[in-house]
Amino acid sequence: MFNQHGVGAVGFGDLAKRMGVGRATFYHYVSDREDLIFRCYQNSCEAETERLDIASEADPGLQQVLEFMRLSLAPEADQTAIIADTGVLGKGPKSIIDKARRRNFDRLADMIGDGINAGNIRPCDERIIARILPSMVAFTRMADRWVKRKSGSRNLDALVDFIAYGSAAHRKSDFHLHKNAEDFSKISLSGFGDQKISDLKMEQILMKGSQLINLHGVVNVSLEDVANALGATRGTVYHYFNDREDLVQKCLERSFELYDAFVDFADVHGRTGLEKASIVSHLNSQAMVGSLQPVAGWMGLDVLSPALQKRAQKRLREILHRTEKLAEEGMADGSRRIHDYKAVTLARAGAYLWIPKWISDIEHPSPYRIADEVVALFNLGVAAVTER
Repeated sequence: MFNQHGVGAVGFGDLAKRMGVGRATFYHYVSDREDLIFRCYQNSCEAETERLDIASEADPGLQQVLEFMRLSLAPEADQTAIIADTGVLGKGPKSIIDKARRRNFDRLADMIGDGINAGNIRPCDERIIARILPSMVAFTRMADRWVKRKSGSRNLDALVDFIAYGSAAHRKSDFHLHKNAEDFSKISLSGFGDQKISDLKMEQILMKGSQLINLHGVVNVSLEDVANALGATRGTVYHYFNDREDLVQKCLERSFELYDAFVDFADVHGRTGLEKASIVSHLNSQAMVGSLQPVAGWMGLDVLSPALQKRAQKRLREILHRTEKLAEEGMADGSRRIHDYKAVTLARAGAYLWIPKWISDIEHPSPYRIADEVVALFNLGVAAVTER
């Protein structure tokens, strides 16, 4: 239920009704809701460790990584909670989960490093890739419900093939982008009229609100939290937003506008379908590392009213459609190999939308460095060989 509705939207009453038992039954096993979430997350970390144990029995390097991804994307893995909102936990339990996750990240990074040394994985930053891959898994599993897709319908072979070999038709596809995502910010130093100042304050609040939501989850962020993070008064934030739902809605609208702007830019400056998709992915990845950071599109839907959820879902489907059109263009012009692009769309989104949840683990993270790794993974996969 946490995976279906988000941890903030599920209480003991909901769980008791779903299981057909009384609320008192839960208190026999867990002390409170936070304890239940902690135990679910702890179970998820242990399950991930088991998948790494099983994967370690495969041939070193590439095959270990691909086996881990296959196990993680299989429908059986959906029985464990997606670790999306550790901010709901107290300091002690959160520290335990964070340490367990880092141990698993480090093990996966070691597998990737072994593959690089063995020559079956291309040179890459193993610490970054070891965080991107589980992010792709988490987001694929979480977003299934918003696009009304059953987990059993996932094309595992297509997903694993994409992770191994990417989508570029030619392994020599080399991509570099010099456009800064910050150029798309609405904050400008020119023009200080009353409306300009008002727009500036609104954008600053939306940026900070998006950053906090991405890091801590919607249920753990209040308008007061945003005000404190900005060093502003509570009244300043309430001048622009009625409540948290209003903030989340406007953060989502800002995210949708940014994504449309990235695609519009790519349509003008990209020469092929692959290059256009690479531009969009690079700008999205940069944005999630830097201060521009849009809210991850699926993060805030659970707190919206049904009507606003429906509107947001419609916009998300439109975004997915634009993304898939770029894939179709790439396959039509020969820059992208023929593959099941719809099977990997959500996984690609997770690679950059989940960045705020692990970026603090990376020393001196550069938006361009992270974005280069994401795009190289999308285009080339992790494999060093060209045979498919």
